[in-house]
Amino acid sequence: MAQDPQSSQTPAHWQQTDRLATMGILTAGVAHELNNPIGYILSNLTSFQIYLPVFQQYFSLLQQIADCEDAMARQELRQQLNQLQQQENLQLLLDDTQSLLADSVQGALRVRDLVLDLRRFSHPDHAEFQLLEFKPLLDMALRLTRNDLKTHVTVSQDTGPEPLWLQGQPAALTQLLVNLLLNASQAIGTGAGKLRISTARLDNWLQVCIEDSGPGIADDILPHIFTPFFTTKAPGKGTGLGLSICQAIVQKHQGDISVSRSALGGAAFTLRFPLSNAPQ
Repeated sequence: MAQDPQSSQTPAHWQQTDRLATMGILTAGVAHELNNPIGYILSNLTSFQIYLPVFQQYFSLLQQIADCEDAMARQELRQQLNQLQQQENLQLLLDDTQSLLADSVQGALRVRDLVLDLRRFSHPDHAEFQLLEFKPLLDMALRLTRNDLKTHVTVSQDTGPEPLWLQGQPAALTQLLVNLLLNASQAIGTGAGKLRISTARLDNWLQVCIEDSGPGIADDILPHIFTPFFTTKAPGKGTGLGLSICQAIVQKHQGDISVSRSALGGAAFTLRFPLSNAPQ
């Protein structure tokens, strides 16, 4: 009797399969997100290329004035300098250059963060658990899924000012959050929708709730959503591993995951993890 190839795979293989499938979705979105900062960085650098010869001419005239010993020649150079200042409005160019550089730095930082986020997500964790603050993981997941959410989903957060710490593996926890955010986006569909994310300390537990305004999950489907390879999507549109991987990651972190009806009308996924003490 032939063995089902799926049955010979371990949860670690499933998690990697799901990660690779999610990477395909995220890469397209991240590439789109990179276009905007790269576009205005190139535009800013093009403008600076136009300004630079003017600045070079200005400083060249200043140097010639400083080196010139002939009074008449020095006066002529000063007239050229004044004429250049009037023609080019050097102060305006200087102010604009400062703005161009500041915007370009911000754009480059955004590109760097997106690339780092994608790199961290794509590399599975083999290290031991480490002490992590939850909010930066959530921020990273939101950056990675920004393109899938921003066009039609209004995202609200109620995470509070208190840092919440847990022992965990960063890439696995990010994969968990990315899967849930993408599921919420897909549930909402292409129309306008809402996504609400909240975190809270409940005794010694971190509770995270991700709620969407989609159609919700039918009662006959609900018992099967964490079953590996179960999917309601059309063939080729999903691996059927996303939510089973989410459950496995949560359980690996000694937590639990449940789903209920959202106050927004869709589904609400609630995660709970044991809290750890903040670093001293």
